[in-house]
This record gives sequence, structure tokens and C-alpha cells, in this order.
Amino acid sequence: MGKKQEERCWKRIGVWGKEIPRCPELERVIHCRNCEVFTQAGRNLLERDLPDAYKDEWGQVLLEKKKEEPTGTFPVVIFRIETEWLALPARFFAEIIETVHIHTIPHRKKPVLKGVVNVHGEIQLCVSLGHLIGLEEEDQQKEKARGRHERMMVVSKEGEAWVFPVNEIHGIHHIHPGLFQNVPATVSKSKSSFTKRIFNWEDKHVALLDHELLFYSLKRSVQ
Repeated sequence: MGKKQEERCWKRIGVWGKEIPRCPELERVIHCRNCEVFTQAGRNLLERDLPDAYKDEWGQVLLEKKKEEPTGTFPVVIFRIETEWLALPARFFAEIIETVHIHTIPHRKKPVLKGVVNVHGEIQLCVSLGHLIGLEEEDQQKEKARGRHERMMVVSKEGEAWVFPVNEIHGIHHIHPGLFQNVPATVSKSKSSFTKRIFNWEDKHVALLDHELLFYSLKRSVQ
């Protein structure tokens, strides 16, 4: 049992842990569920013989997880596209993948739809979130500050998955609702329509996207 507790790194230095420093692998995988250690632990659990105390053990695990979640906060995934920092509710976050080749779709000349990508053997639509919310229409003087796309983010809502390139991802963060601010009038019209709230994080202004409008617009843009 002692070895099992030691291997539960996700509860010590992972997303459900409290120890500092955090696991260095989180910078690469973002969330423990994307880590090979966590995945292998799940396989081992499924392959083992069920003990008599199985229900009691995992009932306690779920109870501990609930206790560890910060109360009164709102979990979001923070990421960057071009020079803008954005956020989506964490419940829509599926996974983060390395940048893969985008296959264009013949006779489908839609600016938001970039093409399709292979995600674990499944073909998924790849879109330009920056084009959808108007980031690519910003001042060209910012071009030098833009980096190449390093990752692809996979989000899902009601069984529909979307993949879009991002320049940077900072993972899941719990934001207190008291930090949310109204969208200032200085924000461009195209971007403000998709921005539900603004909040400050590490000296950065982050736009919390309106997920209902976002997913609705994505569906309309590829039809």
C-alpha cells in the first residue's frame, strides 16, 4: 500500500496535489490525465483483481478530490493566440497535442476552417480561433511579437470536438469570480463580441471567451 501511495504523484505534486515545487512534466502535458504515469496507473487499476474495499477506497479518493478543490473559484484553461491571452471554462478542455499536419479540404474555402487533423486515429476538424474572433485583423505592427504555433488545443462540447493551434498554454487555473471585470470599450468590436469577461492573471489581461457563442459560431462557420 505504501508503494501505491508513493506512486500517486498526481495527488502530491500534480494538479490535485499541494506540494511545491509542482511536477515539471505539467509544463509539457498540462494536466495529469495526459501523463503516461497517470495513464499507466489507470491501466493497472483496470487490470487488477477488485478488492473487497474497492468501493470504499475510491469513494474516499473522490471525497478527497472534492475537498482539495478551491471553493468559490472558477476553473479555466488559459492560453495564448498571437499576442492575446484567452481562457475557456476547463470543462470543455479535452487535451493538448503536439502540432500535427493539417490536411486541407478540397473545395472548402472557408477562412475559419483550416482543414482536418488526425488525433489518435480520429479525424477532427481544425479551425482558426484567431480568425473567428478577429485576432488576425489586428495591427500588423504586432507581427514581430507573434511566435509560431507550438501546440494544438482540443475542446469538446456535446460530443463535438474542435482542434485549433495555439502559441502557448498555461494549463488549468482557478479564478475567483470577484476578479472578473466587464469588457472595456477599448476592445475591438469583433473580439469583444466573443469576450464574456476580463480578468488579470500574472500581470496579463485575459479574455474569458463566451463559450456558447464560440461553439455556435464554429458550427456556423464550417457549414
